[in-house]
Amino acid sequence: MSEETPTPEPELVKISIFTPLIYVGVVLSIFVVFSIFYRRRRLAKFQQIEPIFKDNYNAILYQQLKSQYTDPDLPKDQKPHEKVMKAALLRRGVEAIRRSMKLKENEPVFNKLYQNGSIGDDMFKQLEFEIKFQELELREIVAETEQYKKGWSQTFFPLAQEICFNEALRRRLNAVDDRAEKLSELWDL
Repeated sequence: MSEETPTPEPELVKISIFTPLIYVGVVLSIFVVFSIFYRRRRLAKFQQIEPIFKDNYNAILYQQLKSQYTDPDLPKDQKPHEKVMKAALLRRGVEAIRRSMKLKENEPVFNKLYQNGSIGDDMFKQLEFEIKFQELELREIVAETEQYKKGWSQTFFPLAQEICFNEALRRRLNAVDDRAEKLSELWDL
């Protein structure tokens, strides 16, 4: 019984040099397909998010004016003047600043409500989406101001912020006047 059974030698499987390359190619192609479908699904989710603010008519107006301003087919007399473009950009900047200030003002409230469970994930994602969108809007405005004049963005934003504050003050004063009229009618003064 001391005979040893011969152990079979393991068979060597010969692999082609193309096998690892094919493997890497398949893995990369699967990754690309997954990435495409993931981005499409994520984009569809973003499209379902309702914005917090209504349409930004100042941005829409500026985009329309810009398309006319940069259209090479239009004659020069039909293109908007550069001052009109700057005024439209200023209105767009004022609206962007107003919206970003509203978001910064309400962000702690949203965070507290989210931590307490008073609002759902969809509302919180809506806030995060709107904050990112406003950051992109402000970056785009900076790029636009630099196209008109180098260094204009340093004077543009303080001016837009001042206009925003003046409009807010005007709205508050008008609200006080309206309230005074209603109360005087109510009390027969």
